Amino acid sequence: MKPNPGESKMKILFISYDFPFPPSGGSISRDYNLIKQLSKHHELHWINRTIRGKIKKEYKDEMKKYFKEMNIVEWDYSQNPAGLLKSMITKTPYIIKRFESDQMKDLVSKKISENKFDLIFCDHIYLSQYISDTIPGNIPVIPNNEDCGFTYYKRMTENSGFTRSVYARSQWKKLLEYEIEVLKKYKVYITTSEKEKELISEYYNEAEIGVIENGVDTGFFSPKLRDDPVPNIVFTAWFKYYPNVKAAIDFTNNVFPEIRKKIPGIKFYIVGKEPPPVVKKLENTEGVTVTGYVNDIRDYLKNADAAVIPLQIGGGTRLKILEAMSMKIPVVSTPLGAEGLEVEDGTNILIAQNDEDFVNKVVNVINDKQLSGKLSENGRELMLEKYDWEISGNKLNQFLNSYVKNFNSK
Repeated sequence: MKPNPGESKMKILFISYDFPFPPSGGSISRDYNLIKQLSKHHELHWINRTIRGKIKKEYKDEMKKYFKEMNIVEWDYSQNPAGLLKSMITKTPYIIKRFESDQMKDLVSKKISENKFDLIFCDHIYLSQYISDTIPGNIPVIPNNEDCGFTYYKRMTENSGFTRSVYARSQWKKLLEYEIEVLKKYKVYITTSEKEKELISEYYNEAEIGVIENGVDTGFFSPKLRDDPVPNIVFTAWFKYYPNVKAAIDFTNNVFPEIRKKIPGIKFYIVGKEPPPVVKKLENTEGVTVTGYVNDIRDYLKNADAAVIPLQIGGGTRLKILEAMSMKIPVVSTPLGAEGLEVEDGTNILIAQNDEDFVNKVVNVINDKQLSGKLSENGRELMLEKYDWEISGNKLNQFLNSYVKNFNSK
């Protein structure tokens, strides 16, 4: 694809963690789709530090479509209990310490010395530690974040058990300080919503912050014919992320039994990879199925009467909402679950304020076909108009071109 008038083809170093294929939800779906969109306009060089160990050859072959050069550092991320405890009494946040890597620093420095990059795109603020202090001011560097990390830990202090609250309390201010230092160094930042922009701007407002919304592949997540008439609701998530674990447990214990009283025989599917034992045990609740990893979440979404988003903690914006809406599946969410998305309660989504409200709204959307149809049509229309990945990709491309142009003119 040729660059649009007013833009130039850039040579970009793209630094990321986790391997984005298959794009099975969350931040890796964002990574995969933004890479796909940027590759239409620019020459991309990739340094990726995986967190899942060895990557299959066919997955690497898929990513070769988008990069001029790939450097994959295969790393099996696992929690370090001793390091976690130590981080509670040291200045460096645990997650920053866990991502330390001399190998990555050396590799980044080597590639920068070998190439004349127009831009370094650091696909998570935590990875900026790999970039030498000699770079700022000489090469444009843009950190990208799916959410403000400190808000995740701050909210965890307010809505978690004692142990997690103590740990989160020890981390969130340190992480906020770290994020502010990165903003001061580079004076630029990309996040996923105006809400996330507001959250970080409350603490530091002298950086240029670009908002690139999460999106959905509206062609892939298109409406499908339902082939299971049994009433059911679905929660799709990655269960290495604690807020999803807590959401599944709370909803199963406090909300779903009340729904089942009003709609006997209804099923609740908890769909997503790496469910821990506490989530797997939820199958002991009548009507609940925990699938673990599935090859195609569309097989569950297409049969759902509603997708539920019962999140109480966390940050960023939910791709799971966008995917459901794109398939014309009604969505019922907590306010936090829908935070950052330009949705309207009663028009294209239902927002539940508490457990009782959640029960009533799920029951209503299943029993009221007119309401269900309205939410389905309006949700799909919103995805096509605002949240298709191509729209987000074009917006990101415009931001990068504008920033680099201004940087070079200084």
